[in-house]
Amino acid sequence: MQLTARQTILGFDLVNGDQPLAVYRACEELPRRDAPKPCFAPIYTASGKLVTEYRPTDHTWHTGLYYGWVHANEANLWGGPWYLPETDRYEHVEGTHGVQRHDGFDDVGNADGIARVRERLTWLDAKDQPMASERRAWDFEPCDGGYRWRIETAICPTGGPLVLAPSRKSQYSGLELRMGPPFASTEAPATHQCSEGRRGHEAIMGQSARWVGAAGAAGGMVALFDHPTNSRHPVPWFTRANLLGAGLLMNEDLTVEPGSTLRLKYRFLVLDEPVAASRLHSEFADFADDARTEV
Repeated sequence: MQLTARQTILGFDLVNGDQPLAVYRACEELPRRDAPKPCFAPIYTASGKLVTEYRPTDHTWHTGLYYGWVHANEANLWGGPWYLPETDRYEHVEGTHGVQRHDGFDDVGNADGIARVRERLTWLDAKDQPMASERRAWDFEPCDGGYRWRIETAICPTGGPLVLAPSRKSQYSGLELRMGPPFASTEAPATHQCSEGRRGHEAIMGQSARWVGAAGAAGGMVALFDHPTNSRHPVPWFTRANLLGAGLLMNEDLTVEPGSTLRLKYRFLVLDEPVAASRLHSEFADFADDARTEV
């Protein structure tokens, strides 16, 4: 496998030779109510199995693999309606959606068999005023049975404190993967497992774990790993039949003070076939030894 990152007018493509593996949509024009944000969609396994779902009609703000922050100060950087406790309903609140704006790439290249991308972003509130600056690092390399990603981000408040909070109903926020058919759907769910031995998305929802894997209903597997240096490690997880997310904020809001930086690192595996928990434990142990800071 020879992975290459190629810059495009939309963002960049990850390819294996001429075979597409992922598309990063850094600057696509989307409705403001979807809180526009860079995302990966589609994502394929090395053998061509589709993993993601992009902008399904009932949740158009779900965009493959993405960072979504439901409450960032007073702005919605997730997209869609907000849950309002006073009405006990999800409602669209006009004039509350912000943007994770792509400002540019510092690097889109390849070295020593690794495809690497470095990106700059600005978080804008509903009035397009900066709330935070962000730098992201994406590294991609082949592995046994597929390919692995190293994902790192550094988020710095602009001006005052940055208060991050999840949905006040379901507690989702942060790095999220929307899986799609035939890999996963509500009718044919993925089979989730976690580092603590739980199986099934219902058993894993809201529980802490070092990693969570999801085997596709029609083959293939993905797994997401929370680095030991991340805040609140091991985090609880947001898991549904077709969702996999690291729940950094599920139990408590998080405030990033001016002059401080929120740093997060994840590993993401995309495999052609499901693997045993022992393989995923080994992947976590290897990732835990990664002390690099790329952004």
